[in-house]
Amino acid sequence: MSAPTTAIPLLYRIYRKVIPTVHKHYDAWINRAQTIPDPELRSQALDALARKKFHCEGGGVYGLAAQGHFEELIQFIISYQLICDYLDNLCDQSDSLDPNDFRALHNALLIALQPGVAHEDYYAYRAQKDDGGYLQALVENCQKIVTTFPSFTVFQPHMLKMSGLYGDLQVYKHVKKEDREPLLKAFFEKHRHDLPEEMTWYEFAACTASTLAIYTMATYATKPDVSWELAQTICDGYYPYVQGMHILLDYFIDQKEDIADDELNFLFYYDSKEQMEERFRYFVRKAEETLSELPDPKFHRMLIRGVIALYLADEKVQKDPELKGQSKEIFKTGGLHTFFFFLMNSRIFRRK
Repeated sequence: MSAPTTAIPLLYRIYRKVIPTVHKHYDAWINRAQTIPDPELRSQALDALARKKFHCEGGGVYGLAAQGHFEELIQFIISYQLICDYLDNLCDQSDSLDPNDFRALHNALLIALQPGVAHEDYYAYRAQKDDGGYLQALVENCQKIVTTFPSFTVFQPHMLKMSGLYGDLQVYKHVKKEDREPLLKAFFEKHRHDLPEEMTWYEFAACTASTLAIYTMATYATKPDVSWELAQTICDGYYPYVQGMHILLDYFIDQKEDIADDELNFLFYYDSKEQMEERFRYFVRKAEETLSELPDPKFHRMLIRGVIALYLADEKVQKDPELKGQSKEIFKTGGLHTFFFFLMNSRIFRRK
């Protein structure tokens, strides 16, 4: 069965097929995390699992385009995303400001995409080390699953590139506060030759902070005989603009929290709310253009409209009059499909 390209069939299959499958495999990892011996590592793993399930639910939608590898793709996405969320907790919620620590932790994401590569001491720079094999189990599950994807070797270089950019971003954004901006600007200058001229350093950082390109490439790796040219096209379809749009939304809903916690938020670098809204509209327009080059373009365009709706339905937006007012401008970029997804998601969440 091909991927759905209209709103109602897409939502039906998400809630009847994708969500139950995600929850089945997700719950197994909750059980595994509960056995972590070190109390701090166990606490951080369970906290990530409790608060960030929606990441895996959203990623699981790509399973609808994987056809015969539906279950395997969802298991890969869950395992990879759980690594991201667990490591994000370890970096955000600990006293460490050591870039060597953050680099060692995020090497797990690169090794997860390299079947046959032995694990490292991801906790080399941490006092807490005994996770009972939890992180390595996630890594090995990714390694095992990607070997079953017929075209994985074609996508692997691109997936490693995106994983490397993501890991670099996570290192630079978690070091001590005064070093973050200089490191992120140097990160931008290193890659500036590959970027659109009008892109700023903080927009580039946002573009590297998403895993959507990796999950899209994993989706098409499940299909046989993918050419090198198509693999490049698929990577380019999501990076930079779709990923940037995704993370700008993420930072949009976190604005008030980030002000309260004195956290880095890339939206704060825009000169005005009007400039931020205009740049977001630009990212959406460019995302629509690049997605038109992909296989199943209607499916992917439908997904990004759903992503906009999902973020704007978040209670952080709906309970804050200022953010809710701003969200009306963002809504316009997604059109009627975004409004429909917003209504449906809001109704389903209220029932839950």
